[in-house]
Amino acid sequence: MQQALLKIFIAVAAVAMSGCATKPAPDFGGRWKPVNRFDAAPTEIPLYTSYAFQASPMDGTLKAMLERWAADSGMSLDYRLGSDYTLHGGVSRISTTSAQQAVADVTTAYAAQGVYVSIVGNKIVAGSSAAVPTAATTPASAPNATPASAPAETAPSGS
Repeated sequence: MQQALLKIFIAVAAVAMSGCATKPAPDFGGRWKPVNRFDAAPTEIPLYTSYAFQASPMDGTLKAMLERWAADSGMSLDYRLGSDYTLHGGVSRISTTSAQQAVADVTTAYAAQGVYVSIVGNKIVAGSSAAVPTAATTPASAPNATPASAPAETAPSGS
């Protein structure tokens, strides 16, 4: 038993001593910067950055993106559409700090689907563009009324 312990002790001692005989680590070159040094000139680090309204692939759908925008900007979402829409390449170009510009860009990106997004008070409102009154759909006067400055047409006589 003592002989076995002596052999194990000698083997462990040999392995431990071989670790001391290795070569030191090479001097690494390249682009590295020593630590605990101060820069020669100060660099500004902004503490608060403006929120950027932009689409994220993690959003996946229009409703999810608008929900995130509303939550991040302290607004609420009023989603009046009967369907949700997947995000497409057109929304990937939206990147602005203005909420008004962001919803205008979303409206442009989803115009073919009839989606209209706007900000009303403290709400982001998403609805159908057919429900939004425009100058073309809002009559200024009665639909069949003849303007006062237009001359009245007379039917040609048959004689």
